[in-house]
Amino acid sequence: MRQLIVKQLDYDLTPVAGLALVGQYLKAVQPVLGRLDAALPVKGGVANSDIVRSYLGLLVQGKSDFDAIENFRGDAFYKQALGIGLLPSSPTLRQRMDVRAPEMFDFVPPMIETLLSGQRPDYGVLPCGWLPLDVDTFAHQACRGPFPC
Repeated sequence: MRQLIVKQLDYDLTPVAGLALVGQYLKAVQPVLGRLDAALPVKGGVANSDIVRSYLGLLVQGKSDFDAIENFRGDAFYKQALGIGLLPSSPTLRQRMDVRAPEMFDFVPPMIETLLSGQRPDYGVLPCGWLPLDVDTFAHQACRGPFPC
């Protein structure tokens, strides 16, 4: 059996390296996030754009629980990759999303438009001219009668 060599690296490894790609997209919507901060200013503490960045970082990992942000409190990469100035605590994230989320929704369509307007997707048209299409279907049975299906 070959001997294992264990050594300390001079850099940190992270399981969330894909957040760097998300951070690149967030740079594209920086003007919209700037308008968000101007429209919904805070007197002190975490800016609303940092709230959006922090929560989006959780959502792209499949985490929707506000308490999940606590796992990234000491993670410098999380903040750097997403461009977060001040990482919120879970109570701050929860309270801000509860209070300000309806107002923040107004800024979502401009962010989506900004992201999609810069993309030129290649749909991969086949040599014969056809477009391959994958469609997921859902069969729904119509209910008739007095009883639910």
